[in-house]
Amino acid sequence: MTNSEHLVFIGDLSPYLAQCGGARKAQLQRLTAQADRYFSYTLPAAHPKGSTTYLGVAILNLALAYRVTREERYLQEARRFICAVLGYEKWGNAHLVDVDLSAAWILFGLSLGYDWLRESLTETEREQITQKIQHHAQVMYDYRMQTAGHGWATAYYQNHNWIDHCGMAAAGYVLRREGMDGERYIRLAKENFARVYDFLPEDGSNYEGVVYWRYGGMWLFVYAHLLKTEEGIDYFQSCAYLKNTFYFRLYQSAPDLKRQMNFGDCHDRYSGHTACVYYKIAAEYGNGYAQRLGNLVTGTFLMEEAERSKVKPGILPEAVFEFLWYAPEVQESPLSWLPLTRYFPDLGLLCIRTGWRDTDRAFAIKCGAPGGAKQWRTGWKLWQEEKIRCLSLSHHHPDNLSYVYIDGPDYLTCEDGYNRNILPENHNVLLVDGALTDVMDVNDVYMASARARMEKIPGFRPDTQYTGSGRVCVASGSLICFRGDNAMIYPPDKRMQEVSRILVTDGLRFLCFVDRFRSEQAHIYRVLANTDEPAQCLGDFFHYARPATRYYVKSMQPIRTEQFGQTVTGVMTTQEPDAVCRSEISTLAVENQAPAKEAVFFECLLPDEEDLKCTFGSSCLQILGEKTWRIIAREGFAAWGIRSEASVVVTVTEADGTVQIYEI
Repeated sequence: MTNSEHLVFIGDLSPYLAQCGGARKAQLQRLTAQADRYFSYTLPAAHPKGSTTYLGVAILNLALAYRVTREERYLQEARRFICAVLGYEKWGNAHLVDVDLSAAWILFGLSLGYDWLRESLTETEREQITQKIQHHAQVMYDYRMQTAGHGWATAYYQNHNWIDHCGMAAAGYVLRREGMDGERYIRLAKENFARVYDFLPEDGSNYEGVVYWRYGGMWLFVYAHLLKTEEGIDYFQSCAYLKNTFYFRLYQSAPDLKRQMNFGDCHDRYSGHTACVYYKIAAEYGNGYAQRLGNLVTGTFLMEEAERSKVKPGILPEAVFEFLWYAPEVQESPLSWLPLTRYFPDLGLLCIRTGWRDTDRAFAIKCGAPGGAKQWRTGWKLWQEEKIRCLSLSHHHPDNLSYVYIDGPDYLTCEDGYNRNILPENHNVLLVDGALTDVMDVNDVYMASARARMEKIPGFRPDTQYTGSGRVCVASGSLICFRGDNAMIYPPDKRMQEVSRILVTDGLRFLCFVDRFRSEQAHIYRVLANTDEPAQCLGDFFHYARPATRYYVKSMQPIRTEQFGQTVTGVMTTQEPDAVCRSEISTLAVENQAPAKEAVFFECLLPDEEDLKCTFGSSCLQILGEKTWRIIAREGFAAWGIRSEASVVVTVTEADGTVQIYEI
């Protein structure tokens, strides 16, 4: 085989080789640096008691390093890793052994690594490797066919489905080249991903959050590249998700761009970058913003991400994909050209920032259907029509109406991290008698609650009767108003008619929330502020030191406050049950003193550096500065002489006396 011949997943290697001394030099250095790291790895003779996903991608890095440099040491090191996985009777540990992630990562890496190294392997080695590929592909295929309709086999929105089918697909293409039966794996993966790409939301949002976007979402690009290389089928052009999802990731970045807003299951705040995907997006769409972020990650953030991230194998082993997906002809575009606000309607996610410098502010709030609107509709439709149980939302926390706010380097509000036993007070949400969902303290709160309700209420339709909603109501200059409604999510016995949160902000100079509860019964209503650090009570407001921020919470009814700490722990993978993720939360809770059918709370966050004051009265919050912002709840309309059917009226009075009025 020569370098001009077709290699699975690569195609013709010669154009890459031609750029190694110039346009692709930095990517080659990344590749060989990663390949060099493997020389220090100790490979146990018996399968270790933990995840072995790293073994498959190690073979890929070493195989490509050898094909590009022709240095014999990389070939010998690839052999060492190949021998290790050949020596393990089973791939995986503790849970779904041989039929899930560890097996899929190894099958993918071993298959492609074999194809790339075939010319340099002995006949005995080739026979041993292809037999192992055949065996494990068949095991995974059999399991997949036996579990169709439940589990990862048809979990079209989950990383297990994507990674496991990628492993079988790679095996299929390699076996087919060897004249063996690989067509069944190829066909199965094509049928699966045809649905996956069709079912993904067009706006590019990801219900599981940034960490699983980077871990599992990478494989959506891996398979699309594999299929395009091997069969010329191009989902990059037909799937809007692949084109738009970069912006979901970008707008979920903290101001420093290194960290992220940790909605969903987030092992930490650094497990967010996958430079190879940025490069692939840049290459496929000529996206200079993606090229900019890819270069920033590999040039500046790489080692910090690798050292701080709890997601394995992590960013360093992705060097093989960076080398193949980097398109040197795409020029960077400055992020400052992008708008400062972006809304993702499928998830009901609003993102706002003051700029793209590390000293700026960033904010996000969300309220939508469990798993996102398209998944929620599609999932229940598949259940009704085909009895496919594809909805599994354990990585999507019950965080409707929750928000994350970051000022420069400091997180003020926070999420709960990686959580397997989710409790109502783990998020910045609104509670009714301490409750949010029908079921709590489980790892899939939404689905457990929906199913519990289906069992109790004949004819209950979760696709339409168990959902939240969010919408941007005002976008006028720097003034942004958002409304989220979440009443359907609360337990039916609470008889909630409205649980809503309205956000009002003017370029993040302040954040104001109007939280409204309405019920047929009297309840205690609780507003939560989960933060990194505890607050200090200073008269009529609470003060946070980092970032220096004043927090006001007001109501026309008597209220009481409570501060307490929360520790959230979760096992990150069933293959490593001793690996625990831990998050510390400082919680400030405010609630009405006496049960009531209705209640309205006003919350306001004012950064100390802003020369603004906050006053409250007659169901109205006023923010005073060079302008006057008046946020009036409908309960106070009569006192203010307002006739409107709106929920909230916002008035903005300019210095010259000009008044703008917005109804929400």
